[in-house]
Amino acid sequence: MSYTVSTQWSSGFTANVNVTNLGDPINGWRLTWSFSAGQTVTQAWNASATQSGSAVTVTDAGYNAAIATNATASFGFNGTWNGSTNPSPTAFALNGVSCTGGVSSPTATPTGTRSPSPTPSRTVSPSPTPSRTVSPSPTPTSGGGTSSPPPVPGTPGSWTAVPVNPYNGGAGTFMWLMTDGSILSNGSDLHQWVKLVPDQFGDYTKGTWVQLATSPYGVGAAQEQILPDGRFYQAGGEYVYQWPSGSSSNDHNGVQLYNPVTNTWTLGQSGLYGNLWDTGTAHLKDGRIVASDQRSARTQIFNPSTNSWTAGPNRPASAAEDGWVPLPDGSIVSISNGGAYRYDPAANAWYTVARPPSSYASGSTDTSTVTLMYDGRILAMGHNTSVIYTPGAKPSDPGSWAQGPAIPQGSFVDDVYATPEGNGKVIYDSVRCSWLTNECGSASGALINEFDPATNTMATISQPNDSRGAPVNFINLPNGQVLAAAGSRNWVYTPVGSPKAAWRPTVTSVTGSGTYHLTGTQLSGLVSLGEDDYQNPQNYPIVYLKDSAGHVYFARTANFSSMITSKPGETQTTDFTLPSSLAHGSYTLYVSACGVSSAGYAFTY
Repeated sequence: MSYTVSTQWSSGFTANVNVTNLGDPINGWRLTWSFSAGQTVTQAWNASATQSGSAVTVTDAGYNAAIATNATASFGFNGTWNGSTNPSPTAFALNGVSCTGGVSSPTATPTGTRSPSPTPSRTVSPSPTPSRTVSPSPTPTSGGGTSSPPPVPGTPGSWTAVPVNPYNGGAGTFMWLMTDGSILSNGSDLHQWVKLVPDQFGDYTKGTWVQLATSPYGVGAAQEQILPDGRFYQAGGEYVYQWPSGSSSNDHNGVQLYNPVTNTWTLGQSGLYGNLWDTGTAHLKDGRIVASDQRSARTQIFNPSTNSWTAGPNRPASAAEDGWVPLPDGSIVSISNGGAYRYDPAANAWYTVARPPSSYASGSTDTSTVTLMYDGRILAMGHNTSVIYTPGAKPSDPGSWAQGPAIPQGSFVDDVYATPEGNGKVIYDSVRCSWLTNECGSASGALINEFDPATNTMATISQPNDSRGAPVNFINLPNGQVLAAAGSRNWVYTPVGSPKAAWRPTVTSVTGSGTYHLTGTQLSGLVSLGEDDYQNPQNYPIVYLKDSAGHVYFARTANFSSMITSKPGETQTTDFTLPSSLAHGSYTLYVSACGVSSAGYAFTY
C-alpha cells in the first residue's frame, strides 16, 4: 500500500492512499493505522473513516469493497496537523493483517456481506453521493495562491483559426463571455444563437459550437450586459430584424434575458421612455444597469432582481451613442462627441467634466470606443486619432485630457471595436476610409492595431489571412488570448507580453459545499470598456480547475460582490458551482478577470 501527502498547508493536509491486495480476492475491507504526531482525519472520500485517539479505521465505500488479487482500491482524505511535523504512518493493517508487501492469512474479516462491484478502472473511484469539501490553501504569497499563473497558450503575435460555426457557415458574430467560460454569439442571424465551448484542455481554437434557443428579438447595435446571476441582458437595438408578437421593427425599447442554465429566453420589462436603442449602459456595483435615452437627457436604471426600471437623474445634456465605462469608485464616465459626463451613484447625480478635444470627433457621431486602461486613464478614439482622459479624484472633478497618437496609416475608427489585452495594450481595428466623411488613408484596407500606453504609441500588428474580411468584435478569453470574428470564421490572437503581477486577481479562501464561496482580490478586473454598437462587459470572475494531466474544467460563477472595475487590492467575492461530472481529486484552481489569471490555488473535493 502507499500513503502520499499530496497537499499541505499551515493547519491541514490532503492525503491519498492506495491499497493493493496481494492475496486472495476480498469482498469488504478495513484499513487501520495510527498517527504519531496528533494528526486528525476530518473527511474522507471513496471510503468511510473513523478515529479514536491516534488510531484510524477506514472501511470501503461499498462500490469499491471488492479487491481482486493484485488490484488496488484508492481513497483520500483531508486532515489537520500541528503545523510543525506531519510524519506518514509507518504501520498499516488490512483486515487485521499487517501490510508488509507479502501475503498472509487474514485474522479478521469485516462483518456484513457486500455485493461484489467491478474492479476499479482508474485510481480514484467516483463516489455515488460525493460530499464536496475544499482544502484550504497555504497563506497566499504576494503573487497569490500556491503555484505560478498559467502561461498564455499559443505563439505570441500569431492568429489561430477557430472551427467554422456550422450554423451559418462563417463566424460567430458579436461575442460575450459567459460565466462558465463559454462564448455566447449570434448564429445565422441576430435572433439565432450559438455558443463556443473550449475543448478538454481549455483550447478555444479546438472548441465546439453548440446551437442555442432562438430569442424573441433579433437586434443589431444594442445594449448588452452580463447579470450577477449569470444571465445575459440585451435591450433596445438600433436595428430590429425580428420581434415578438405585438411588437414591430420600430420597437427599439424591448428587453430580453437569456438563462444559460435552462437555455431559455424571457422578455424583461421594456424601458421607461421608449428609446433604449444603442445608447450607453454600464453596471452599478450592485448589479443594476444604468442606461440613457436615445433622444433626451433622461436616464433609467434596470434592476435584474425585480425585472423593473426606475427613473434615474437627468444628464446635463443628451448623447445618443456615447461610450460608458465604470470606474473603481462606482462612478460611470460617459464620453460623447458633444461632451463628457460622470455619474455619481452616491449623489445620484450627473456632472459635466472636461470636454474632449475636438480633434478626435467622428463627424456627427460619437466615439468609436472608450477603454479604461490598467494605468487608470481612459483611451477614446474617433475619426483618425485618439485622446486620453484622466478622471478626477471625485466624480464632480473635471479631470483632464491629453492628445493621443494618430491612428496608423491615416486609417479611421468609425464604429470600430477594441478590448484591453492582458499585456496592458489595447487591440482595435481600423478601416481605410471613413464612411462618414469619405476620407481615405494610405492603408490598403482594414488594419489591426494596438495602443501601448507605456510608450504612448500606436502600431499595426498582423492579422489573420481571412479572405472575407478583417477581425472585429474582440473579447478577452479566460486563458489570456483574444477572440475575434472575421469575415469567414472566428480567430484567436495570442498577445505579445504578459500581465504584471499587480494586475492579477488573487484567491485567499474557498469555503462551502455544492455551491462554493470564493474570496480574493481584484476578481472583477482592473479594466473596462464601452461602445454603443457592441457592448462587451467583462468585469466578473471566471473560475476554472486544472488536473495533473492538464485537463481544464470551468465552474459557473454567480452572485458577484461587485460588477464594476476593482480598486487595486480590493477584496471581492464570488460563488461558483462545479460541473456535475467532475471527478473527485486534487486540482489547481484559477480565477480569471478580463483575461488575466490568478496564481494557482490548491483545491480538493
